[in-house]
Amino acid sequence: MTSIMATTVVVVCLFLSCVSCQINVWPLPQTYSHGTTPVSVSPSFQFTSKTNSHTMREAFKRYTALTFTRTDVSNTKQYDEAVLSTLDVIITDPSEDLQLDTREDYTLVVTSTSATINASTVYAAMRGLETFSQLVQYNISANVYTIQQAPWSISDHPRFPHRGLLMDTSRHFFSVHYLHKLLDSMSYAKMNVLHWHIVDAQSFPMQSAAYPLLWKGAWSPSERYTTQDVKDVVEYARLRGIRVVPEFDGPGHAYAWGVGYPSLLPQGYNISSKCDDTCPVNPCNVPLDPSNEFTYQVLEGLFTELTAGKQGAGIFTDNMFHTGGDEIEPGCWSGSPQIAQFMKQHSFTSYDELYMYFVNRVAGMVKGMGRQVVNWESTYTTAGNTLDKGTIVNIYLSMDVMEKAVGSGYQCIVSFANAWYLDNVGNNWTVFYNFNPVANLTDPSLVKLVLGGEASNWGETMDPTNLFARVWPRAAAVAERLWSAASVTSLTDALPRLHAFRCMLIDRDIPSAPLDNLAGPLAPGSCLWQ
Repeated sequence: MTSIMATTVVVVCLFLSCVSCQINVWPLPQTYSHGTTPVSVSPSFQFTSKTNSHTMREAFKRYTALTFTRTDVSNTKQYDEAVLSTLDVIITDPSEDLQLDTREDYTLVVTSTSATINASTVYAAMRGLETFSQLVQYNISANVYTIQQAPWSISDHPRFPHRGLLMDTSRHFFSVHYLHKLLDSMSYAKMNVLHWHIVDAQSFPMQSAAYPLLWKGAWSPSERYTTQDVKDVVEYARLRGIRVVPEFDGPGHAYAWGVGYPSLLPQGYNISSKCDDTCPVNPCNVPLDPSNEFTYQVLEGLFTELTAGKQGAGIFTDNMFHTGGDEIEPGCWSGSPQIAQFMKQHSFTSYDELYMYFVNRVAGMVKGMGRQVVNWESTYTTAGNTLDKGTIVNIYLSMDVMEKAVGSGYQCIVSFANAWYLDNVGNNWTVFYNFNPVANLTDPSLVKLVLGGEASNWGETMDPTNLFARVWPRAAAVAERLWSAASVTSLTDALPRLHAFRCMLIDRDIPSAPLDNLAGPLAPGSCLWQ
């Protein structure tokens, strides 16, 4: 038989209009070429690798189940070409350490007789496996699996290293089952960070051995995470190439901390007319007491428990640690004689000084544990360029603040509320897709300081019944913006691929909402239309 490479006209697609390319991969790879020949895939297809890796073996099991859902496929090939029976994965660096700088670049080559992924790391290989799984199609008429438009040659890497989803488990509780399912769905879109907003004013659902009364702040005894639960989520995420960045917001949003340890909250906050206290419902923004040494004792003890006091260790192994810092209600401090005396002793003349005393002290604590501090932008807007230069500024209110921050040398993560907050249910996928976090940055050195971004899934009006419809498919728009090339901007080109991705999510038991209505379909129709 004549070689497939000799008879195929190759179409090269370098992020121009790709309607003619007919590639249903999400997010769109950086560069790819394909031919015109369909290839049959063996019902006994196997993933192989010479790298001895538990993580890789688990990925092979997972992608075998995801890619080949039918067990009754025919042994008869549909096409004249040889049947594709293996995909060989070659990994350059077998290390399984997962951090911000872990590489995710890979190449995928598929011919009529062979398929190969060359990947920098095991996590890069997972990205290649996801791409391959989206190329494989089931032909129901012939009862065979196929790959259309072979040969394929894909060279891919992420545009940004930090591609996250914030998950709020304080306003409503989500069992480990739902967190696992969410992590699965994130991996399908090549998202690689779960920003776990585990605690807020409304509830403190996490166990602490150091301070066991903290989880008295949970909604109920059944709505809690044990230490083993948290470890399980972190490992489940790692096996999918997803880092877990914990957030323990302070000094604001702290009411739930005080359920178990009341002295963590300011004296007299509940009788102050200047303190919005309708806890646990909103508004509920009672802050910690920065004047109380016990506050820092609890924080240090808890954070040491979570990090083991050193880089890459502990329950949360990621080297980023988010300590919040947003939305302080100083009126809750105004009625405390202890705070007034503390401010006098330190010659503080404003609550901003008290706030930054807390921020700086906690940052020093976290840095001493080998972690890089992440703060909401409030710390930068308050302190300006006096904020510790090692702080990663999490932007959510103002892109002007981001431009100032990177212009002053700070690294940033973008979670811009107007574009990427999932609780803005009036924003459809096009709003998420059209937002470019570095649109106004022309200096490449400043663009590099933007580590990436996150879709933020705040939980006030979201629980397990609407979790996945709230997240998908809109978070997929963020995923592609953060993975694919900057020139990938066409809504027209994205639409059929996003429809296909949404159908794939549904096939993989992720109940994604339609593109045109978060509440559900507006009329009868195919998932490829809605």
